[in-house]
Amino acid sequence: MTWRPRSSPAGFFGIGATLVLGFATLASLLFAIRQAVGFGMFVALLVALICGVFGLTILIFTYGYFTLRYRFERQALVVRWLGRQEAVPFAKVDGIFAGPRLGQAVRVRGLNWPGYHVGVGRTRGMGMVRYYTTTSNLDDVALVVTPAATYALSPADPTGFRQELIRRVEESNEVEGAEAEPNGRSFPPVLRDAMFPLLLLASLALLAVSVGYVSLKWEGLPETIPLHFAADGTPDQLGAREEVFRVPGIGAAIMIANLGLGLALYARERAAAQMLWAASVVVQLLALVATARILH
Repeated sequence: MTWRPRSSPAGFFGIGATLVLGFATLASLLFAIRQAVGFGMFVALLVALICGVFGLTILIFTYGYFTLRYRFERQALVVRWLGRQEAVPFAKVDGIFAGPRLGQAVRVRGLNWPGYHVGVGRTRGMGMVRYYTTTSNLDDVALVVTPAATYALSPADPTGFRQELIRRVEESNEVEGAEAEPNGRSFPPVLRDAMFPLLLLASLALLAVSVGYVSLKWEGLPETIPLHFAADGTPDQLGAREEVFRVPGIGAAIMIANLGLGLALYARERAAAQMLWAASVVVQLLALVATARILH
């Protein structure tokens, strides 16, 4: 049996924000295409990148809102959100209450939209509370208490949900070895690794600095520039000024390759994946130094 969450303005907010940011991304890209190579083009591309990243993030969370489900399996209540499954065996349930039992609104650390909360909070009486709700009204919340945590859920019919859960808990038999999963199971697991976004953002930031530096210098560059220098510092290779983009371009290609290879290896060799992503940061730094030397 599957229960849908209560509807809230979060769905409209997510769709609207995604459309606005998608339009801003497209408009920035079209503007950049019409610009000559320079600072204006760089700013437009940077705006497109920022809007695109935020738009994609909001789109993912909006998808999570529309696909959030509470399902009664044979031996457990399973909460499904964005590929994450959190199982609460009936045998581990110590109490089932209405939302006002919390006594007060809890500050949730995690996703907090108007009428959409996924994350963790703490109360003095119930300890850790894991939120998967689409409402801020405690009257519409069902609380499921286990030794590991309290789960705050918002089924469309909270009274019927609690009654059905009580019935299943009463009928359930103790299953040897059954345990709650307070941390859930995430897909892909790389999203729980703090090193992944940190190293990725560092690589992107250094790449943006390289491209931005070239854009700032572009107007003052001659048609032919030195691309390589001999040991004594004299240029021994010349090329068109467009060639200067080749250095950050190579860095970007290596970053993409390392990103894909790291994601492929992560499940089996986490350390190797992190080394590849860290290498991307080093490559971007070297590319920035090489670009600065060429343009100096």
